[in-house]
Amino acid sequence: MQKGLKKIGLGLVAVGLCLVLLLTAAVPVCEAGPGEKERMVKIGIGSIFTGPAASQGGPACAGFLDCVRYLNEQGGINGIKIEVPWYETAFMIPRVVVAYRRLVEQGILMYYSSPLDAAIALLPRAQKDGIPLNFVDALMAGSVTRPQWILVTLSEWPATFVMTMKWVKENLWTEARPMRVGMIFYDTGAGWSNLDGVKYLDNIGVEFVGYETVPLIGCIDTSTELLRLAAKKADCIFMVSYGSPSVVIVKDAKRLEIQQKGIKLIASANSLDHDVLSIVGKDADGWYADKGTPCYFETEKFPGLKIMIDKAKEYRGYKPKETDGFYAVGWAHAAVAVEAIRLAIEEVGYENLTGHAVRDALFSGRIKDFNMGTLPPITITEDTPWIVNSFWICEIREGDFHPIGRPEALPSLYITPDEFERVLQKS
Repeated sequence: MQKGLKKIGLGLVAVGLCLVLLLTAAVPVCEAGPGEKERMVKIGIGSIFTGPAASQGGPACAGFLDCVRYLNEQGGINGIKIEVPWYETAFMIPRVVVAYRRLVEQGILMYYSSPLDAAIALLPRAQKDGIPLNFVDALMAGSVTRPQWILVTLSEWPATFVMTMKWVKENLWTEARPMRVGMIFYDTGAGWSNLDGVKYLDNIGVEFVGYETVPLIGCIDTSTELLRLAAKKADCIFMVSYGSPSVVIVKDAKRLEIQQKGIKLIASANSLDHDVLSIVGKDADGWYADKGTPCYFETEKFPGLKIMIDKAKEYRGYKPKETDGFYAVGWAHAAVAVEAIRLAIEEVGYENLTGHAVRDALFSGRIKDFNMGTLPPITITEDTPWIVNSFWICEIREGDFHPIGRPEALPSLYITPDEFERVLQKS
């Protein structure tokens, strides 16, 4: 386990450490004496517990809150309590901005939320306020600065799209001609930014036949969009959507027998999360899905999952499957956030702690091979401002995930475009 993890009592372990010892160990909390003010740090959340993307935001916020609760039970950050005030935003950017402003007034050191569209809107203000942004999303145009102020989950949307198509071409495609791909996405930055990767598809022998957009709010039918892509003779359709639009797309694809037309259906990173699968059931069978976190049953490979699953059951009564996907994403974001604050305190001291100091700690390269046991080791720098650099490809069978492969990690299209193109040219 990393030295820093011992100090904050995270209890998320590297392979080989005894889970029993971790579950019983605790760091004593330094209680405030008479007349002393309790020492604490604050991380603010703009949550998404309601609205069309609640299946994404609700679990991601629950995982974040539960990880912080667990850390506090282990003694916080060397006795410093972590507090997490939050506001509901319902995936509406104006409400995200309002939540941010209210939380800054309460003295937060970091702001956690989604989507990244809102982070880009907040960025000038956050830099002025000295508040690093911690968002469940992937990089898109406009989110990269020098110095970097936004931490994200997955490397970036267009690189992930190209990486997925490369894997599909190499592992699922058997014909000599170029594979034809179409895209359907909901009308947000996460969807539109994937188009930045289209110009690189020729490098991997893939032809792009076009895209269709659907609304985030009020999406009730996607038949026209799916049939248009099918008419363009797409061999596979890549979906970038979360929450209720994903349910509609999956249901419509089943009703229209898109797979029976010989078209492979592929979902972007965590698009088919637990909540969506619990609604669509076996209608999603045969889909392929990118997945940014291990499956809940992979506890031998990722022993920290057991602690997370146990705490989710204790705190919320969740079944193991309910921690899959975005709950685990939220847990990871919280662990990294707390580690950055711990490093900042180590560097400048509690009395001098600021959001600027937390930002510097977050992207300084000091978070290196951070092993929390629920993901591959995490390294964060100015050039790699993300928690997950690669992902798993799963096939959906019987309404559940079955891992079948993991694409190689690609350099950033936005941060290191020359290296990105060089890697693809070697394909």
